[in-house]
Amino acid sequence: MSNKKTFAVINVSEPKSLFLAKQIAKANPVLLFDQNPTTLLEVHTQILIENPEAKVEMMICPTNASWEADIIILSNYAATDIILAEKIRKVATGKIVLILENEKNPMHFENPVDKLQQLFPFSKVIQSIEIPEDLTSSLFLKGKDADALKTILTLYTNIGFKTNILI
Repeated sequence: MSNKKTFAVINVSEPKSLFLAKQIAKANPVLLFDQNPTTLLEVHTQILIENPEAKVEMMICPTNASWEADIIILSNYAATDIILAEKIRKVATGKIVLILENEKNPMHFENPVDKLQQLFPFSKVIQSIEIPEDLTSSLFLKGKDADALKTILTLYTNIGFKTNILI
């Protein structure tokens, strides 16, 4: 990724979201949101302790975090929360919405990308599927927008993930 993008990480209390927030904050601005203010403060503090130069900000509203971001990252739980999706749908227009899914808590849709695209009809929805337990093992990306897939593939590769695109 040639220029810095701002990332909103929604529901940073989930391990995958936290791990991504820490990794992304090494090179890009990150906006953090979690419904639990204590968790939000702990994550913010932890990132700054590990990386004092990080541009990381706590957000008290998922809509504001999503509005200010170029790319929105939603945990598996956040992606299936219809109320949360309604709050950020309009401000996610034209943006990449990265949905983190894992084998422990799979989304039960016949075609998850299509269902998620319905939640965010004017966004570029990318689904990140983690199958193994190890966060640094292979991940798979699925989506319909080639440029958005390339952006997330580049992000993941820069972080050190072994990533493949599912067609």
